Amino acid sequence: MAVTLAGRHALGGETPRCDDAIIKISGVSKSFGSIVAVDNVSLVIRRGEFISLLGPSGCGKSTLLRMIAGFEQQDAGTIEIDGSDAVDVPPNRRPVNMVFQSYALFPHLSVFDNVAFGLRRKRLPRSQVNATVAQFLHLVGLESLVGRYPAQLSGGQQQRVALARALVNKPKVLLLDEPLGALDLKLRKRMQVELKQLQRDVGISFIYVTHDQDEALALSDRIAVMNRGALLQHGSCRELYDRPLTEFVANFLGEANIIRGRVVESGPMVVVDVAGHRISVRGDGYAAATGDGVLLALRPEHLTVADAGDGRGNQLLARVKDKVFLGNAFTLHVSVAPDISLLARGTDRELFDRLSVGQSVVLAWRPEDGRLVMP
Repeated sequence: MAVTLAGRHALGGETPRCDDAIIKISGVSKSFGSIVAVDNVSLVIRRGEFISLLGPSGCGKSTLLRMIAGFEQQDAGTIEIDGSDAVDVPPNRRPVNMVFQSYALFPHLSVFDNVAFGLRRKRLPRSQVNATVAQFLHLVGLESLVGRYPAQLSGGQQQRVALARALVNKPKVLLLDEPLGALDLKLRKRMQVELKQLQRDVGISFIYVTHDQDEALALSDRIAVMNRGALLQHGSCRELYDRPLTEFVANFLGEANIIRGRVVESGPMVVVDVAGHRISVRGDGYAAATGDGVLLALRPEHLTVADAGDGRGNQLLARVKDKVFLGNAFTLHVSVAPDISLLARGTDRELFDRLSVGQSVVLAWRPEDGRLVMP
């Protein structure tokens, strides 16, 4: 594959200003025996932002989080927290707190005592402990449950206790390792809204580990996508969804049609041959020469069924293999060639009713909606 990035950082995304950084991760690597868990990762976390580390299980995101917390030591690279090198700083001396998927509440302590535990370890006056615990229990909506024990709480309530306990010490950064993973879908959706609102209320940086793309999109100001220990791309949710740099990012963050083709014209607008059709796509910093094989990423919602020869953008002749009604939308599974199958998504119910399996259709999309991506 000869196509390459030209004149653009491979990770994408705007680099935050140094004075805007609460955490700077520079060239960090970590191995466990022969397994490389984190591979030369560099990332800046802004003050007050909600950033998600997104990737499949085993991609290194939790290991990176644990190195920030101090539970693991990096083999190479540096981690700075609020301007200071954290390499020799033990976990209990770092200005961060961590919330785990298991919540890790003390079963023999009440809600109040779980939240007050860290403050009492600091030997703060009782009046200050009581006032601070009350403040954070109110913040998470648990002021009426102060006397209950973890076994008497629902999963969502236990999660709120864990959040209050982590926030009560007023860390500069809150680290969250898949904290909603144990909740059912409906409760998880509700907790996502509450968690984002909580982050706005306390105004500190949240670093959130998840493998759930919808969760990352719902919560994050920025997303950092990882795979096999490497950081592939970071940026705003819109940037990563609309402008993925690699096939993996396009497929992992939402659904994407990945189409193989060959360049027939290069330049600011690249023309690609796909199954005998000339398809136009913006170059956007990719250096692709005539004859190069390339990958084109195209979101299903950008494909529309058009009339042949109407002159709108790119067009491909296809045959409907299946159609699926989803309530507020529908999907079409279509075949362009024996080795090219695509997914289209729409909301026009009348169109859905008119289409039938086996019918020939013309798929159209704007040149700016497609992206050339690296394999």
